[in-house]
Parts: sequence; C-alpha cells; structure tokens
Amino acid sequence: MNTIILQNTKNIDHVRFNLTLVRHAATRANAEGTIQGLIDTELSNIGHLQSQALGQYLQYHRFSHIYSSDLKRAAETARQIRAFNRVSSCKIQYDSLLRERMYGIAEGRTRQWLRELAKESGIPYINFTPPGAESTAQVRERVIKFFRNLCHELLKNSRTNLSVKFYIPNSLSQENNEQSLLRSISSENFISSQQTITNLIRKRSLSTGNIQIKLITNMIKTTSYQSSSFDSALDLLSVSSDQQSITSSISLLSRRSSFEKQQNLSKDLLHSSYKNNFSDFDILIVTHGAIIREFIKYFVYDLQVDIGQYLDTIQDIAPNTSITRFKVTYSINDDLNSMTTIKLIDYHNKTHLINSNNDKYNLDVVNKCSL
Repeated sequence: MNTIILQNTKNIDHVRFNLTLVRHAATRANAEGTIQGLIDTELSNIGHLQSQALGQYLQYHRFSHIYSSDLKRAAETARQIRAFNRVSSCKIQYDSLLRERMYGIAEGRTRQWLRELAKESGIPYINFTPPGAESTAQVRERVIKFFRNLCHELLKNSRTNLSVKFYIPNSLSQENNEQSLLRSISSENFISSQQTITNLIRKRSLSTGNIQIKLITNMIKTTSYQSSSFDSALDLLSVSSDQQSITSSISLLSRRSSFEKQQNLSKDLLHSSYKNNFSDFDILIVTHGAIIREFIKYFVYDLQVDIGQYLDTIQDIAPNTSITRFKVTYSINDDLNSMTTIKLIDYHNKTHLINSNNDKYNLDVVNKCSL
C-alpha cells in the first residue's frame, strides 16, 4: 500500500491531495430493492438521519473542494455534509459525470428481475448490460474523465501564487491580530509568519468555570508547509474567546459525532476525524454506488493501487454514506508524461451510522439493491 515518494526536482510538477468518496444516503428505493439509475429519487427519513450523522462526523474536517452528482439523493447528502461543516468555506460543485449508472429498461425494476433477465439472455449477471443501459466500461470512462479533469485542475491551482483563504468561524466576530494574520497566508510568507503566529497564540488562553482550553503551540510543525498543512495553526483559532461560543461548543458534545469519545474538550473542538499532514488539497466527492465501484476498479486495475484484503469485495456496492479515502499524488514532467500514485486510507467506513450502546438507534440499514 506504499505510495511512491517523488523527489523535489524542478523537472517534475506534482500535486498531492486527499480524495474522499461518499455514497449518497438511503432512499426508499434502496430499502425496497428497486434499481434507481437516473430516476431522480429523494432521501428517505432514514437517509436524512444518515446524512446528518455523516455531517456531524465530518464537521471539523476542512475540505478544499466538494463535488457532487446533480441527482437529488447525492446533492442533498452533500448539502447536509456542507451544512454541518464548521471549517470549510468551499461551495458544492455539481457534475453530471458523477451521476449514477444509467440502467435502461431495468430502472424502476428489482434486482431479482434483472438477474432473471440476465439468465434468460445467457450472460453472467456481473457482465450483463440491460437494453438502454450504460455498460460498466462506459461508466468507468466517465469516472476516468472526471478524475483526470480533477487532477489537471488541482495541479493548475497548485501552481498559482495566490493567497490561500481559510474559513474563520462566525463565533470569532472580533477582529484581532491572530485573525488578521491567518485570514490570508500565502505559501511564500507562511514560514516567516509562523513565529509571529506562535507568539500570539501562546498569549491566548480560554477559561470558564471548570473548563479551560489552553492553545498548545507545538501543534504547529515546521516539517511541511503545503497549503493544507496550515490545519494545525488554523484549528487553534477555531475556539472563540467569548462565553457564548464556549456554550455553543459544549452543546456540540451532546451530539452523536466522531468526537464524543474524546475526554479532552479542546481535542473535541480542534480535531477532524482524519488527519491531514500530507496534501495540498482535500477533496470530497458525493456520488453513487456504481460510480464509487468504478473509481476503485480504475485505481486497482489501471493505476495498480494495492487495496489489500478489500480486493475480494471490489464488486460490492459501498454502503449508504460510507467513506472511502485515498491519498493521491499526481505528477507531470517536462515531456508532459503523467504519473499517479495512490494509497488507500479508509474503505467503506460507516462507523458514524453505528450506535454501539443501543442497536435500536443504529442507522446502518441493509441496502437491498446492492448491484
């Protein structure tokens, strides 16, 4: 699973990014085993709860870009994630390339009906394309087109010498030196500004009653200063200096999120479920089961990505709102030859749906339509 480390040479231009693939939340058609395809279904009640649980789980993860299928079930899931997120400033970008596979005459039918049709045709179910449907090869072409466009766009963005803007929560309403310094930090002046930031943060402590949050300066490392490596410094300022912010932050701890098991309040407020000490960008894609499957198959079969034990389940559809995450390095040399190296970080993670204390409140429902 090791990724190739690229040497720092002027002859190679590269960009590194985290890629998070999320399947949309559940619909009634999922529960009933109905093939949706391009039928524009909406989330069920369970689906809304799933998307909210995922939004809480990712609420402190800073995404630089969010992409979504323009079908309702994916778009609403993406909107819920974005609505709960407290540290991302990007807008959702909708792309038809991320739509579900078109299933032709099978849309609105059950999986069992499709299996019987494949059997009558004398074609193995896994290879069967119903009349009017996209083949899996055509779906993968869409996936490859989107992924290459994304790599090219991110590489282009990484070359620009523009200031990197970060979201500062509304609770930090009073302008101060820390905010002014961190609202716009360019990759050129970050190192020189680091000592100033550290000195300012050292002076700042926050307490109310028995709650005291001390901002620890050693979270700011000097080993790497790619654009998204500013997370540690920025997260230190995610805590407001007024009583109202602390009250609202404490109330968050009562929510069922990825932070409820933490005992330290400051860690709850400052940390994402996923660390980011690697990338220039952090990308979220909300899409559909067939699309995620073709992403993974493209990575494994074309780009030679090692997914270990999960290779045996490569044909399985990701559970609703599950998280699959990769580290990606995309490089291009002077001859315009490109190379992509990818490492698997997480695979179909659905822990945000599971309540270990009470099975009655689990949101990990069985999807009867896992094509």
